[in-house]
Amino acid sequence: MKKYLRYLGPILITAIFLLAVYLLYNKLKAYSIAQIRESILQISYGRIGLSLVLMVINYMILVGYDWLALKAIHKQLPLPRVALVSFVGQAVSYNFGALLGGTSVRYRFYSAWGFSLTDIVRLVLMLAVTFWVGALGLCGIIFMIAPPVIPDELLRHMPIADVRILGVILFMVACSYLVLCFTVRKPVHIFGKEFVFPAPHIAVAQFIVAGVDIVAAAACMYVLLPGDMGVSFLDFLPSYLMAQVAVVLTHIPGGVGVFELVILHLTHTSHEQMVFAAVLLFRLIYYIIPLLAAAVLLAVYEARQRRHMLREAGRWLSVLSHSIAAYTAFVGGLILLVSSTLPTLPHSVALLTTYLPKSALAVGHFICAFSGAALLFLSYGLERRQARAFKLVVTFLILGIAGALLKGFSWEVALMVSVVLLAVCLARRRFYRSSFFWEEPIPLYWLVGALGALGLIFFLGWAIYHPAWDRAASWGFERPFNASRTLRAFLGIIVALLASWVWRVTLRRRQRRKK
Repeated sequence: MKKYLRYLGPILITAIFLLAVYLLYNKLKAYSIAQIRESILQISYGRIGLSLVLMVINYMILVGYDWLALKAIHKQLPLPRVALVSFVGQAVSYNFGALLGGTSVRYRFYSAWGFSLTDIVRLVLMLAVTFWVGALGLCGIIFMIAPPVIPDELLRHMPIADVRILGVILFMVACSYLVLCFTVRKPVHIFGKEFVFPAPHIAVAQFIVAGVDIVAAAACMYVLLPGDMGVSFLDFLPSYLMAQVAVVLTHIPGGVGVFELVILHLTHTSHEQMVFAAVLLFRLIYYIIPLLAAAVLLAVYEARQRRHMLREAGRWLSVLSHSIAAYTAFVGGLILLVSSTLPTLPHSVALLTTYLPKSALAVGHFICAFSGAALLFLSYGLERRQARAFKLVVTFLILGIAGALLKGFSWEVALMVSVVLLAVCLARRRFYRSSFFWEEPIPLYWLVGALGALGLIFFLGWAIYHPAWDRAASWGFERPFNASRTLRAFLGIIVALLASWVWRVTLRRRQRRKK
């Protein structure tokens, strides 16, 4: 029983994620990608610049989390080190979750600086306490001062009809922590572990820092919303706060789907596509850009700390190059599939059709999609160090690049796949086995990953094009062009999968007969 219980958490997280994606799709199915793209383009550079400034200010405020946690466990570090671990840890935590990324990053830094495992656990616990004290306290204050309008479908399921009463309860919960910090000075034993409440001034500072952090983060997104929506910052703040709480509770990396769904559900406006566009841009500013900066800082830090180990690291990188190439090729397949599923821009189609017939563009699209699907499975052959798999992967990567350029001159996709091709070719000496992976068993995790990726791509295509499936089924090259060629690509991939499965079964039976 215990063996199966460990899978319960990932299954629940996956189920919540899929449910959130489904509900989000139902919320936005009335809008096209072109409308959302247009909404993004309507956001002025001034508002984007202001959001960037607020993001920088917010990440500076976040340093207070680690600083106060260190004070609470009676540890000291220079401010530059605290700022480094805070920035990298928070950026990774926001994108991959506290458990998957943020805690690991902090363990890497603090353990290298002489902290024991107990110290790190206590510090991480204080970080969580700081967030929840600030979130509950701020939520309570907002609910009491300016109670938000709760949708009727949610209000019916709430045990308390008046939001202000809920605000009083939440604020009292936050204040009870402050009271305990003022009154209890002896260690408290919880589940066999010793817990010491921080000093009163640290507890008050936790409340303030977390509250200011949430307000600054909400402002970072609020400035991206259109000004004519009629939503004030005080009205938007509880929506953002509850979205962040939902992300923390669900443990979904980056809160993908959940954050967007809560924001759209609680932000009362008829311009839902504009809100969604603001959320997408907010993710880029608040999540992706800090993550890229954190990756650079982490790489520089590791290089400076391990200069004497770089040669050894290079040796290990060479040993693992076949695995790196395999996963890189898998990612290359995903890039090609996503590119072939998303609609091609009209001006790109217009430019290419002046020189080529539409049938050539459709062929390029099919090649791009088919190559992406093939790479999801063939990439496992690189993991097995197989020479034939290497040749096939290189072939499909080249075909994918050509298909991306031919289907709509997607030079960005072609460039990314070219980088994947270079990474695979650099490891060519690691592929020396003469066996063919199709004759060997493929592990369940790789099959699930490949088939799951195809399933998500098919769902994305269906979500975008299903209103036009009836017209696309004519197999003509007339409008809707994107829908018809996507349908052909999906059917081609399904047929190829079935044929490959039959071929694989045949090969396996021949092997058994020979034995």
